[in-house]
Amino acid sequence: MNDLSSFYRTLKDCGGLDDSFDRHILGRLLLHAAFEADKKDIPLAYALGLGGESLSDLIDYLHVKDYWSSAPGKSAAEPDDEELMLRDLLVHSGGETKAAVQWLPAIIARRSMEPNHLWEDLGLARRPDLTSLLSHFFPVLACKNTRNMRWKRFLYRSLCEAEGFTMCPSPTCDSCSEFHVCYGDDSGEAVMARNQRAANLAETNS
Repeated sequence: MNDLSSFYRTLKDCGGLDDSFDRHILGRLLLHAAFEADKKDIPLAYALGLGGESLSDLIDYLHVKDYWSSAPGKSAAEPDDEELMLRDLLVHSGGETKAAVQWLPAIIARRSMEPNHLWEDLGLARRPDLTSLLSHFFPVLACKNTRNMRWKRFLYRSLCEAEGFTMCPSPTCDSCSEFHVCYGDDSGEAVMARNQRAANLAETNS
């Protein structure tokens, strides 16, 4: 990819378009993934969880095709079952009239597989930005987070409730340096998560 700063300025210049908010959000996510893909030397399609055709459509939608000196990648790595379930959860919670919803479920599901807070791995500035994103694009799901849970915890809890399970923390929770922030309360779910983490750490250190 060429000059990322110019790329983002191009996105900001799209402000007069009716769907400028969608473009702004998708542009932020794409820009962050492009930086990560370049740093880690991985395909952009993998970083975003999009197949090559979907990624090309996104680039066309954002009018930033000129900033790629080559094709963005043929396909993303095959998602595992967990990622697919998260994607489906978001697909069934999205607003049908918003163009961004065709890409966001795959992007959010893939970025949820990363080890940091979800807002960080999406490339957003702060957690309230993620709240705004989910409330705007996935209102049916977002309005259920009445306890203001961390969003990754909430998504996995919603996923497990849909599947009939009691407790299902993210696979990256055990290694998270702020595990106590998400699971420091006295709910049964938090207690089970802490016990499971302690057992996992004990097994790793044995």
